[in-house]
Amino acid sequence: MSLQTAQLAVGQSQAELKRHYLPALRLRFKSEVNRLTSGDMLRLLGIRPDADDLAFLMSYLYIYHWLRQQVATPFRSEVLASFSKGSRGFLIRLLDEAEDADDFIQGYIAHWLNADDEGPVQRQQLQRLLSDCHNDPQTLTRRVLAIWDELGLLQKTPAKAYSELGHRERDRYREMLGAADQQRLALVDALPDQPVKPGRFTKLGLIPAMGCPQTCRHCMFIWRPPSKDQPDAGPVMELVDSLTDSVLFTGGDLTRHMDHFYRAIREMSHICTFAILLNGDFAVDKKTTNEVLRRMTEALEKRPKKWTRASILLQISFDEFHQEVVVGKDGRLKERIPVCRIANIVEAAPRYSRIQLGLLHKQTHLNFSMDLFKRGVFNRLAEELGRRKHQLQILSTTPAPRQKVNPMSPGQRGQLVKDASFVLSRYPDRPILLTSSTIDAYGRAETLEAGELVKDQGLLQEVLAGRVPEGEVFDIDMMFWFSGWVTLFSAVHICLGNLHQDGAETILARQRKDPLTQALYRFDLRLLEIYREVRDDLDAIIANSTGPHHLFHVITESADVRLHMTRRLVGTAAG
Repeated sequence: MSLQTAQLAVGQSQAELKRHYLPALRLRFKSEVNRLTSGDMLRLLGIRPDADDLAFLMSYLYIYHWLRQQVATPFRSEVLASFSKGSRGFLIRLLDEAEDADDFIQGYIAHWLNADDEGPVQRQQLQRLLSDCHNDPQTLTRRVLAIWDELGLLQKTPAKAYSELGHRERDRYREMLGAADQQRLALVDALPDQPVKPGRFTKLGLIPAMGCPQTCRHCMFIWRPPSKDQPDAGPVMELVDSLTDSVLFTGGDLTRHMDHFYRAIREMSHICTFAILLNGDFAVDKKTTNEVLRRMTEALEKRPKKWTRASILLQISFDEFHQEVVVGKDGRLKERIPVCRIANIVEAAPRYSRIQLGLLHKQTHLNFSMDLFKRGVFNRLAEELGRRKHQLQILSTTPAPRQKVNPMSPGQRGQLVKDASFVLSRYPDRPILLTSSTIDAYGRAETLEAGELVKDQGLLQEVLAGRVPEGEVFDIDMMFWFSGWVTLFSAVHICLGNLHQDGAETILARQRKDPLTQALYRFDLRLLEIYREVRDDLDAIIANSTGPHHLFHVITESADVRLHMTRRLVGTAAG
């Protein structure tokens, strides 16, 4: 059965999906309420003399709009139901039932005007706001709406925001190897060559194409460069084979490009580790899953015995975003990538001795305890495997090297689980790996809520203070696109040229001597100073950065800025 013709597996029932959908939305709702009412809205209101009195009402006006963007109407009442008791029950009813923002504000005003209790601070705040509006509810309503418009919050639907981000990303790709980049590379080519380091690259990447049919909310890639009419991949594979022992196939999801992977295994004689990143969508049923793993193993077995013995690292994206329960176009709940497909892979992989399975996970508040394995997507996987009579056992967990701030408890730092291994009881000698990393907030991830992602602020502050921890680098290993582009692992927008046009010798020399690439590698703080010479938004970028990798990625996204940085670095070196 081919991947194209495989029939979709029967999904979970709507009741089962709702069991995951509602708690996830409730958690996001609660997190946003806490964030806004704990000071974020007050900061947004700025120096207004009545900001303290406005903050609570404006926080819930934000939540009113947030609910209509993030929660499908048929499920809104159920999401809010668990918050309906207590002194703020009236607010929950308003959030659910108000016809528009005007109706919500007027309902809020009317509640406190008619309330018997004189005590609540919110009533006192409202009375002062009304007093400033001549005790006219309509005047206050218009003023609150005007302030809301002035703040400019949630003015775009998620679809509109994603569209604009996609256009920005498309423009960045179109700048690659344009006039500014060509000038930059000419400066690099004019520099004296640097000695070739002994040995081979630790790893290199191969990108057959950049694309994925999913629209996960945390994904850094939105717009995908066209990949039609590409030249034969043979020369690229041959070059990479001569430079490294380990290769990573990546580019979003490569389900439609598996033949390239099988070919690489058969032809790249020096590689001992073939890694590939997939989203797991291929595993529509057990038969199809085993067919893919069988073909991987078959390709390994066809390698001549005199070649380097090779194995496969099968990396599968698995987290609260890839497996998020969402509302489909038909109004029914669905999983982006069903957990049952990941279970198909987890169940099958231990039977293939030359394939090591690793689940790639994104850090959330659950990572701060063993709840990582008892709740959320990992628990859903354990439940699915349990239905298949499998027992899952955690073998080991490894903490992150630094404490981080729990996004659900701002201000509280703690240790979190970064890596783990587990087995199915039937295969006790075949551990499965789980690696959890932070989300860098570019692409769709720019729009994630503060409570949804873990930031590496501690590392960022160390880097900004000039104390880069030993072994912490910006990854400048090369990614070879089948189209000819050669970019950096941690910055696909920085292109060292087109392999088919410039040749391997030129590309490799550029990677060695490009002052921008080398400055990125060591998080050179001069780049921040140089960026500030041509842009005035560095402070805002630093404030919004999820970590140093995100920061140095963002400040190099513009081709004009990259050219300016290279000119300045070349000038500094010459001086």
